Amino acid sequence: MTWARLDTAAVARSLAAVAAEPGDIAEVYFERRIDAEWPQAEARCGLRIRREEGLAVRLVRGNHAWLASRDAITGADLVSALQQVARAQPAAMVEPELAVGAAPAIPVSTLRAFHSELERAIRRHHVAFPFRLTARWHRRDLQVVGPRWVPETEREAFYSLDVEMPWGRFGALATGLQAGEAERVARALVARFRAREAPPPPEGRCPLLLAPGATAVMLHEAVGHALEADLQPGGGIAAWAVPGDRRAGTLEVLDDPRRAPRGVDRATDDEGQPVVRRWLIRGGKVDQWISDAQHAARSELLLPGSGFRDGRHQSPLPRTHHLELLPGAADAAQLLRAAEGGLYVPELDQGTLDPASGEVVLHAPCGRFVRDGELAEPCGPFQLRSRVPELLAAVRAIGADAQSAGAGWCAKGGQRRAVWATAPSLVLAAIEISGGRGRQ
Repeated sequence: MTWARLDTAAVARSLAAVAAEPGDIAEVYFERRIDAEWPQAEARCGLRIRREEGLAVRLVRGNHAWLASRDAITGADLVSALQQVARAQPAAMVEPELAVGAAPAIPVSTLRAFHSELERAIRRHHVAFPFRLTARWHRRDLQVVGPRWVPETEREAFYSLDVEMPWGRFGALATGLQAGEAERVARALVARFRAREAPPPPEGRCPLLLAPGATAVMLHEAVGHALEADLQPGGGIAAWAVPGDRRAGTLEVLDDPRRAPRGVDRATDDEGQPVVRRWLIRGGKVDQWISDAQHAARSELLLPGSGFRDGRHQSPLPRTHHLELLPGAADAAQLLRAAEGGLYVPELDQGTLDPASGEVVLHAPCGRFVRDGELAEPCGPFQLRSRVPELLAAVRAIGADAQSAGAGWCAKGGQRRAVWATAPSLVLAAIEISGGRGRQ
């Protein structure tokens, strides 16, 4: 066990000497992380490994917050960090035992074998093209200790893939690299290969059929970020994101870290708070915002449990972990009919939200035209552009084909985290599209 010899009781007593005023929020955050990379086949080197561990002490008092982080897990480092955030010498502070266990095994054979599995999956589609694959394994072990509570330990372990091709790049997150994952990646790469010479679609407004993976990215930008508590004050989104305001059609969206894919599911957040099954949109109405402990302490309406961070050197922020869009009843034929004359979007590889205006911009690397209830010829890259209320109100059909996968890497406030989603296909009516970014 990684934290078997961590004297959490002594840590809690030491922290209580710092969090001495009513209303103080404080925690000690221990982390141990491993990033293992199997580089491109022609790199002529083996596994690359980065290991690190450390701790952070955070104190929030009123509108002020202090953070002190260290790159080691020892009693001396903890006492030093506690003294830094306290800005004084707490009384009777002793160095607790903070020994950690052995490092976990790294799935070397899985990383090494995936390149060949992906090649075979591509050839089953009767095509072949050059690509450079970098496969990575990420693991993070966490222990948070509060002044009066010690939650269970948390662990996240998953893979990330980065594929370079002559006509662009592809990235994906996965909790496993079984044969099914090779086929999923192969389909995405083959779609880009077949659209490599295709022109972008005409600019204008048209219906869009989003595949589950594309729906996940759209939800992350248009619902996840739009309803994070720290983006609400004074922004253009705030007028829409009022709980009870019905501007999201019939959508049912929630954030539930416990239901994330096995291996990245969470029972507590990075502040040690229990996660909640948080309804974001229920019956088309905004239900609540995503909040961490600091924002929840300032409001009677907000609940903590969604404070996440990239690592010990950053403070937690209100962030989604696993978004869910409840599936509808539409089958594939019904979805295609609803998107007649529009575009099929198999994936979105990037998205941004402007908090001031509420405008969402989503980038599609390729697509296919929808004609006569079928998928027709491919098209090149393009952008989707809309404001949050109009985008969500444009939903015309929700598929029954919900799939669970990584929504991608989310960069917020300089912090990069993997985020996850379970979502079905979705048809949007009359969304503005424009030419893409061209080849990367």
